[in-house]
Amino acid sequence: MQLRLVLIKLKEMEAIKRIKGWLIDLDGTIYVGNSLIPHADLFIDTMRKQSRIFRFVSNTSRLSRSQIVARLNSFGIEAHRDEIITAASAAAEMLRSFEGMKCFFITTPEIEEEFDGIECSEKNPDYVVIGDIGNGIDYDILNKAFRFMMNGAELIALGKSRFQRDTDGMRLGSGSFVAALEYASGRTAKLVGKPSRQFYNMAVHNIRVTEGKRWLSADFAMVGDEIINDIKGAQEAGLTGIYVKTGNNNLEYDASTGIVPDIIISSVADLIPMLGERVPSDRI
Repeated sequence: MQLRLVLIKLKEMEAIKRIKGWLIDLDGTIYVGNSLIPHADLFIDTMRKQSRIFRFVSNTSRLSRSQIVARLNSFGIEAHRDEIITAASAAAEMLRSFEGMKCFFITTPEIEEEFDGIECSEKNPDYVVIGDIGNGIDYDILNKAFRFMMNGAELIALGKSRFQRDTDGMRLGSGSFVAALEYASGRTAKLVGKPSRQFYNMAVHNIRVTEGKRWLSADFAMVGDEIINDIKGAQEAGLTGIYVKTGNNNLEYDASTGIVPDIIISSVADLIPMLGERVPSDRI
């Protein structure tokens, strides 16, 4: 048994060495709410020290990329807006390619900057864009969206998470409300965030173009805590799925999905020695 575990670990380390581009989830992987995952800052420091190419990817629809930069900086993590890809920024990029389209947004004021230049309207919108607005969701908002959909508007979902881990425990994810609108209207939402293949392809394309690389999807890895959004989505797009046990983990549910991560680690801190570095003694 001990030999088998050693062989598995060696195989995982070889897989890590082959990874050229990294996609890194945020909430549940680097931090949970306002708390930094232990040594997550050192993991990002290691990535920069070794000149590894990565992007932070997130389904958050509560924070703009500028706010995410500020949050990461508050944890002592260097970050830049162009290193971050969110479901909202991906949706905005897609919507800007549709000229003259009007949208009804079920999103927080914090991410309005992502949709600059896109017309917001409650008069015959072409699209309903729904994200996570927490306690701001209510019957009237959902019913308004439902009526727009029945009049022809398409539904764009910035995520379909069933649940999220918050500082005070678990809470419903935006996917619950997307499902309600799909059921009522008999129509299917267009998913822009994780785990859609389109999102992963866009993130990989972003690195290829901005970094001038011709890497294959198999040269990339996704590091995250959600078995569907992070692992299944990445694997279906041809990436290596690295599962961390620090966020939205429901081990019984995760096991029931039948999804097998390529690599399982306790937290991103485990990647530091796998990348050939050590955690400083004063941080142990």
